[in-house]
Amino acid sequence: MGYRFGGSAVAGIVAAATSIVGALPWFASPAHAQDPAQFYAGKSITFIVGYGAGASYDSGARLIGRYLGKYIPGKPNVVIQNMPGAGSMVAANQLYNASAKDGTVIGMFGRGLYLEALFGNPAVKFDPVKFNWIGSHGREVSFLVTGKDTGFKTVADIREREIILGASGPGADTHSFALVLRTLLDAKVKIVSGFPGQADAFLALDRGEVHGNAGATIGTVMALRPQWLKEKGLANFVVQLATERHPTLLQGVPLIMDFAKDDVDRGAMELAFARQGMAYKFAAPPGVPADRVEALRTGFRGAMKDSEFLADAARVNADVAAMEGEEIGKLVAAAYKMKPEVLTRAKAALTARE
Repeated sequence: MGYRFGGSAVAGIVAAATSIVGALPWFASPAHAQDPAQFYAGKSITFIVGYGAGASYDSGARLIGRYLGKYIPGKPNVVIQNMPGAGSMVAANQLYNASAKDGTVIGMFGRGLYLEALFGNPAVKFDPVKFNWIGSHGREVSFLVTGKDTGFKTVADIREREIILGASGPGADTHSFALVLRTLLDAKVKIVSGFPGQADAFLALDRGEVHGNAGATIGTVMALRPQWLKEKGLANFVVQLATERHPTLLQGVPLIMDFAKDDVDRGAMELAFARQGMAYKFAAPPGVPADRVEALRTGFRGAMKDSEFLADAARVNADVAAMEGEEIGKLVAAAYKMKPEVLTRAKAALTARE
């Protein structure tokens, strides 16, 4: 036998239930009841870095990580976790798919991986547009560096005979930029992949196992081989790999943009090297509550103005050029709206077979 209630009876039951719940606040979900300061108080944030210790990503994450928690409401600790593998693809996939989506895990990975998603790399298990981008504390200029006794000193040299370059994996600068040299600069490039990070790749260069590295950055060299920049003749700097020359270093080293054959190639180069302007971007996974994303961004903004952070950055020659998460999101999304002919050329350059 069924039971039926009139409209007034239903209204009365609903009103009574609402009154009871309102009188008992502990019925509400704690996760939704807490503001960011309450949530983060006493907690730690895991900061995943997609490369091994010593590389520019690692040193950059540790630099910002020392100050980030200071300005996040609740002042959580920030703990660095290195997760190298496949040019940081392992870390990006982990952050997107398996990490907690409550604001306690963030990550920094290869600055060019968002293009691998655009170009349909099957190893990509994330949508870069859906990451909650927090910020980037700096920009970078990459370059092709070769061993002093290799004989590779100019662009003409790498066009005339085969150069062997060490790399991490698809999506990493070391791999992507080597492909750009081959496709857009007509260099005779052979890529040896599988190095977990630049520390290992530079050791291979020292031992003569490879001729050079096409993803070396000012930050990485200052961290791992500062003598290359301080003493002439210890290494050869062949070409700067960015959209703009470094303002003070590498004077006299040509810029790859100067070698563009036409507007399409120039556009492909700009797409390939746009990542350098947001070199150390980091993100939270999708699904993090909006107020916690904003709390993380607040922490980033505060850290960027911290006098001790700025002094630390100056000591390690890090170029502080902050870019906020919202702007990073716009730039990543804009890559998906490039002219078809530019996208086709850039894809051909950045995904060419080894």
